[in-house]
Amino acid sequence: MWVFELVVPGVWLEMEDRQLSWEVEGLLRHLEGSFFEANTALNLFHQARVIDSQDPSHSHDDWERDRARRIEIQNALIQARGGLSHDHYMEIHFEAEVIHKREKWSQGRVPRELQHNVVFIYARAFLYAMDAFDKFLTVLSKTAGVPPELTQLSNKMNEHFPHLRGVRNSAQHQEDRARGLGVRGAKIDLKPIDNTMVKAPGGVLMLNCLNGSRYGSTMADGHYGEVDVSPESMACLQSLLLEVLNCFSWKGPKRHLPSG
Repeated sequence: MWVFELVVPGVWLEMEDRQLSWEVEGLLRHLEGSFFEANTALNLFHQARVIDSQDPSHSHDDWERDRARRIEIQNALIQARGGLSHDHYMEIHFEAEVIHKREKWSQGRVPRELQHNVVFIYARAFLYAMDAFDKFLTVLSKTAGVPPELTQLSNKMNEHFPHLRGVRNSAQHQEDRARGLGVRGAKIDLKPIDNTMVKAPGGVLMLNCLNGSRYGSTMADGHYGEVDVSPESMACLQSLLLEVLNCFSWKGPKRHLPSG
């Protein structure tokens, strides 16, 4: 488990305008919340990848046992019906398959589709938490009366994660991207892709992909973008948040997060 720590310099902001102080403190709390949500998603993503890689259905021995059990169920069905005609073969085969699946599920086996989807769900959760962090930081940087350094930090976020907004938008609008549509229904001009997963000089539409730990999709501008669901991304987010917190003057004792 990865735990990314924060040291908040104080308890309250030292600002003359109490209304502004209250608003800014609220935005900072939301930044912290998005940060720890990303940390949570990262850990769950990593755990899900480990479980997915250990799926017993990947084992040849398990495949053979499953095949033998299906044949056993099928033979029992044939015997119960007093034999098998050619016309009923596919029906018996289908019924045996269904019985076998339900038997495995009752014993705790998770269907491949459900297990495989867990990794993608947590990858998108990480993406959405990062996007929320970015949005709160943008709003904070544009708030009148805050330190001007926040604008630079907001720009840093975009520099470190240049594909964040585009990948997030594609994740939220897959119904458009799947039809090759970008912003306001414009046709996407697909750009070349050359990475460890795909080499397509003429471009290809890709949605909801995992390239190692990198979650990616074709973006509205036709380029393929990725966001790395990794401790390195979290460390970058941690550094940015600490810089944001240290931009302000604080009152009260410093605090260590997360709580014990």
